[in-house]
Amino acid sequence: MQTRITRKIQLTGGSTYIISLPKVWVKELSLKPGDEVELIQDNNFRLLIVPRGIQQEPKQNRAIVSCENLRPTFAVREFIAYYMAGYNTVSLVCPKMKAEERGLVKDTVRKRLLGAEVIEEDAANLTVQFLVNEKDLPISRAINRAAIITQNMLKDTIDALRDGDVEIAREVQERDDEVDRFYFYVARQLTLSITSFEVLEEEGYNATQIVDIYSAIKSIERIADHASRISSLIPEIGNGTPQELLNFGDTVLEVYRESVKAFINGKREVANKIIDNDYELAERHRQTMSIIFKLNSDLKPSLLLVTDSFRRISRYSLDLAETTINLLAKTKVEDK
Repeated sequence: MQTRITRKIQLTGGSTYIISLPKVWVKELSLKPGDEVELIQDNNFRLLIVPRGIQQEPKQNRAIVSCENLRPTFAVREFIAYYMAGYNTVSLVCPKMKAEERGLVKDTVRKRLLGAEVIEEDAANLTVQFLVNEKDLPISRAINRAAIITQNMLKDTIDALRDGDVEIAREVQERDDEVDRFYFYVARQLTLSITSFEVLEEEGYNATQIVDIYSAIKSIERIADHASRISSLIPEIGNGTPQELLNFGDTVLEVYRESVKAFINGKREVANKIIDNDYELAERHRQTMSIIFKLNSDLKPSLLLVTDSFRRISRYSLDLAETTINLLAKTKVEDK
């Protein structure tokens, strides 16, 4: 909760404007005469006063989730929610959870959340601490890594469709968890940036871009989900993918590649060209659907699902291109 304190500006020495600091704030930080503070001005001309040379202990936010008989999938969802909300420690108190269920929750949380470590466990309690070093993984790098992993997932998915390769398809599905890790991490960092603006400004972002940054990582995460969805259908489809569908997939992959390049390199013109091609993509989608509908094959439902996922990937790629334009409109560089 924010505390608002009013101070009058005073003039001293004929040319220096001063205000007094709240006594409670000074005492809480153990400041004394002669200590230095930094004055930081944000984009709205507000000043933030930060003590210099004082190592402050990070705020330890702890959440406790109590239950009678919580299903493992629900328990994992609770850990993810509190992770994205910026909590440092989450304790699950659930006396009726079986040992194998607790083990499943523990393994899943470690796999899907960056920096998750179990620090306490017994028959009724599972406590996880999130040891995340934000300095080692800036938001921009996390988004870039998620984008590249997703791009490779989509490429390998199309290759697996072409060859009916079940092993590659299974590997693609496993990589989806890695993209989720970066998505949850970025969402967490954006939540923390509401109270710690340094999270954004150290990377050249500002608060007006929070929605766009989240939109970018969400589009990437959804594309990874659809690549995984297509891969899950390959054991059933085998080598039965029509060439027209493979060609459509190749086109969609190229659109995503260009969208990622536009986002990473801040290319407005490239982003606009991608958006202008939506009509062509829609027509390609319609033609591919028409060809599949005419097939006399038991694979028709699965092939239609693959076609639908490719179209959705193209739409999310266009969303990423639009996000690039929106992000550039709010960057300081545009003011120069």
